Amino acid sequence: MKKTIFKIFLSIMFVMILLTNTASAKSIKFIQIADAMYGRGNNEAQGILDKAIADINKMNDIDFVVFSGDNITVGKKELLTAFIEDAKNLNKPFYIVTGDRDLNKSKKLDRDTYADIIHEEMGFRSPKSTNYVFQKDKVVFIVVDGAKELINTPSGFFMPETLDWLETQLNKYKDSKVVILQHFPIAHKTKNDTLYTPNAIEYLKLISRHDNVIGVVTGHFNMNDELFYNGVYHITTPSLYTNKCYKVIEIDEDHGFQIFTSLVEMDKQ
Repeated sequence: MKKTIFKIFLSIMFVMILLTNTASAKSIKFIQIADAMYGRGNNEAQGILDKAIADINKMNDIDFVVFSGDNITVGKKELLTAFIEDAKNLNKPFYIVTGDRDLNKSKKLDRDTYADIIHEEMGFRSPKSTNYVFQKDKVVFIVVDGAKELINTPSGFFMPETLDWLETQLNKYKDSKVVILQHFPIAHKTKNDTLYTPNAIEYLKLISRHDNVIGVVTGHFNMNDELFYNGVYHITTPSLYTNKCYKVIEIDEDHGFQIFTSLVEMDKQ
């Protein structure tokens, strides 16, 4: 009888320890939406975004959403405002990255105006710059703008002052793990040379000087691909508009900051 009671006691203790460890496990989970192309196909892109938002709003364990560039189909103020108003239907915080389609100085949507509109629409949740930093738990997220504002071309380019700013941030947060959020891939290959960022190699060399970078999350190439290059996990995600999909990204803070991803294809749900 005593042995049976002791076994039951051990079983209860084991379950309690298991539950305690599970409860204390720390991770960051966020959604990446790439190339939403808001404004394309009359109301088609809006409908796809609205469906994605409805799906994401049902998820209880998501910390935030990032729109990783080409959020609108052409750089117009009224389109950007409409996109942000729609994105506000999310019941989670969200962050916005610039892509090649988002800026267009000839249509009076230059970089400063873009940042001002986002800040005005989102208030305290958005900084007054297209390059900015935010932190979740133990991970620092750096949003980097590689879009051109003067000439609207498919390729990006990271200005020297942008790379200098990035290096400053990487030094500032040298004791933290860093994930970079941007539109343009720098490690992936593409058969379409017009999409490739000319100074990607320079950018990769910059990152290689800092061992706190664990990931770079991008869109632009409209491909679902992930590669591990020089100790950094490079993630690129297909277009929400074209492929009707988005990605769930999880960072396990308790086990070496491992990164796990899952592509959600809305048509297959």
